[in-house]
Amino acid sequence: MKKYLVTNFAYGTGPYLRTSDLAIAFNNELEKRHRPRLGIIVPWVYGDKQKKVMLEEFAGHEQKYPGEILLDAELGAILKSIFYGDSSYEDSLTKWTSNAPAVSAQAKEHLSVVLNLETFSGGKEQVNGKDIVIELNRSPRIRYDVAPSYFTSFGYIGEILEKAAKEPKDKIAVQTKLLMAGVKTANWVEQNHRLHCISYPATFSFSDDYKSCYPDEILVPPIGPVPAPNDEPIEKGIFVTITGIPSLERLYAETQSLGIKLYSNDTKAVSGSIRALPHIIPNKNILFQFARSGWSSVWLSMLVGTPLVMPDFDPKDDPEIYFNNIAVEKLGIGLIYHGEPLMELLKKAEKVREKQARVRADILAKWGTLDGTAYCAKIFVDDFLKK
Repeated sequence: MKKYLVTNFAYGTGPYLRTSDLAIAFNNELEKRHRPRLGIIVPWVYGDKQKKVMLEEFAGHEQKYPGEILLDAELGAILKSIFYGDSSYEDSLTKWTSNAPAVSAQAKEHLSVVLNLETFSGGKEQVNGKDIVIELNRSPRIRYDVAPSYFTSFGYIGEILEKAAKEPKDKIAVQTKLLMAGVKTANWVEQNHRLHCISYPATFSFSDDYKSCYPDEILVPPIGPVPAPNDEPIEKGIFVTITGIPSLERLYAETQSLGIKLYSNDTKAVSGSIRALPHIIPNKNILFQFARSGWSSVWLSMLVGTPLVMPDFDPKDDPEIYFNNIAVEKLGIGLIYHGEPLMELLKKAEKVREKQARVRADILAKWGTLDGTAYCAKIFVDDFLKK
């Protein structure tokens, strides 16, 4: 009888893609050891948009293993009910801390019966939740508690919120009482795993005095894809993966006046941009990537040597981004945009390339690979098979 794994992740695009990467790597590792591959159940949180992004990202995998990835709309709705979305961060944090245990119980109940799932091609499939044998997580916000669980992240949300509570309110404008409630909720979610893998470099792991939070914690290379080289004949430009930031209109106008193109996978949000996927970011004609400092974007830029430029932190935003910005700046692998002229940014970006190369060399010296996804998959399969 076929068995399954289920993914659990935080809000946004990166987390559901990266957990899917990990699930595929886990299956590839099983296959190398002559073990059957598992069906991959992915919460379908963001409807058609998520499906479109996943089809673009995993087209090759779907061709080779059709129907291996299955979308669960009901589980997606359960996760979405406590995700940070259109509301303020404080409202989102209130909702999460108040509801995480109940939503976790709801997810467990859902995953314990027969699931109605959908393939990328629209086919329907029923799966008995009792056949789920593993959970793969990336910075989860709830617990499933249905199978052995493995945790990956850039850091612990509990630690981030605890440090945020000590920052001045002009830096992080979130109520201290609410942050501490978040610490309690995050610790409850994050402690319940067989192994914890934390990426290097990331929110706090880059620090010389970094201390692990759990005895089973393992530091690993960046848990993100190692991008393929790209030599498409494109014109010089910048790739924009973030929108809605004040002052970007000026930056966009400067690119046009200098004959520099704008590329984005969301042309509606980035006026005057050319439709392109993030796969072009390694191209030598991409001068820099403009993105929020989520670690998927940071690692992508760092691994391919394309400088990252980040917006400054909004004190009312997720504190994770505040600490990520600090980490990226201290490492020298990215720049914070303060509204300076484009030519000034481009001059600074050259130094970023040198720092990125240094960090890549450090990772290779320590782990022998830049591929933290495959590295984690081997660790998790080792543990899974010895149970």
